[in-house]
Formats: sequence, structure tokens, C-alpha cells
Amino acid sequence: MATTEQELKLKATAAEAPRLDAQAAEAPSRVTATTAQALGAAPVQVPAGADEWRQAAERKLMAKVEKYASEMDARHRAGEDKQALGEPTVGTYVALDVLAFSPIQQITFPPYEPSRIIAAGEDAVIWALVFINPTVDVGQGFAIPATVQLGGRRMRVRLEQVNLSDVTDGPDDTFDFVLPSPAPSLIWLPFLISAADPGNDPDLFEANITVDIVDPVQPYAAFATHHVSVDADPLFLVPGNQLLNNIPMRYLVYRQ
Repeated sequence: MATTEQELKLKATAAEAPRLDAQAAEAPSRVTATTAQALGAAPVQVPAGADEWRQAAERKLMAKVEKYASEMDARHRAGEDKQALGEPTVGTYVALDVLAFSPIQQITFPPYEPSRIIAAGEDAVIWALVFINPTVDVGQGFAIPATVQLGGRRMRVRLEQVNLSDVTDGPDDTFDFVLPSPAPSLIWLPFLISAADPGNDPDLFEANITVDIVDPVQPYAAFATHHVSVDADPLFLVPGNQLLNNIPMRYLVYRQ
């Protein structure tokens, strides 16, 4: 996933970490997932097929985050994340990040299939997934997990698009909401695309996802440098479901 801003500072001392261990032991899991709409963002009518796709992906991702959190907990209990004098407060710990998924649209059966080639008048969904780290890493400057630090903060997540064919901005979209305390580990955001008629020549779009914590006391921000290409590419070329790094997410709109 993308590397976030590196100007994050140590928000608590290592002495506060044992209290977090006790809190973690009381709860069945600190890893939670939700949607932006459940947090108060503008409602979006996500078609059932697209939401079923999200739920299936969420089950797999939750298992991965749970495994990561367990490994980090074991490392913390063993004292392997202690901060030595003079060491930097932020390193490999990713506090906030966002991952994007290439467009999914209704085609035939099953109801929703991935497609980056969209006919004019058809709708598609670009899913974005915000990750907020629920783990402790004292050595990297996070005796207090990012999910606790960002609780109660206001978040803005944007879809920024450019029509590359005529070099025009948009259409863009924004979700704006306040995080609960503690914040969820995973937040899904559905950006709906309604493709307009491009005329005789197809339009090529580039889509980028940005996330920002609005509160000035918590200057967190990130953008999706990774996106998942969920298209089933020809196997003799490359396998599908690729995690692409620093390669723009693009899709084509054509006239039927």
C-alpha cells in the first residue's frame, strides 16, 4: 500500500503502551471494518452485486489485517519495538493509507464483473479502501495506535479524475465524515461512475484517490499509489487481480 506522510510525530510515551495492552485484551479484536455511509457520509445507492463483491473482498482483507495485528502484538509483548535514544520516531509504520480497486460494472452473470472498458450510459463502481493502523509500535513512534489518535477526527476522501483524451478535469467526487473513537481499521468508499457519451472517439480517464484528516492538529494525508486491477487479463499475457504500484488507474469510455 502507499506510503503516507512521514511528518507524523510521537503522540504518546512508551509508558502509556501497557494501558493499551490491557484494552486490547478486553476486546475480541481491534480490527474493524465499515463503510463511509455507516459513518455519516453522503448516502450512495450501491447496487447489491457490487456490495456483495465488497463483502467478499472484505472477508479476505480482514483476515490479513488480523494476522498483521497479531504479529505486531507479539512483537510488542516481546519488547522488540522499544525506541532507542536518538532513533527516528517514524519509520516503516504505516499509520494511514488508501487502496483503490479498478472499476466494477454490471455486465451479465454473475451480476457484477470488473471492467475498465465502459460503454456510454453504463454505471460502474470504483471502490476505495482506507486503512488506519490499529497496532502499537513504540520504536516507530506509535505507542498510541493510529486508530486511537484519529478517533473523532474529520476525514475527507476524494476521487480526482482527469479526462486524458481532451485534458479536462473531472468528474470528481468527495466523501466527508467524522471518524468514531476508536476509528475503524478499514473503511470502504463507493465512488459511482456514470459514463457520458464521448462521441465518435473513446475517452480515456485517469482516476486517483486521496484521503486527508482535516483537523490541523493531526496532519495525516495519503493517496493511492497502489491499486488492484481486478480485470481478468488474458492469462498468456499477465495474471489478473494484480496489485499495481505507481501505475495510474485508467478506464475507457466508448460509444456503443
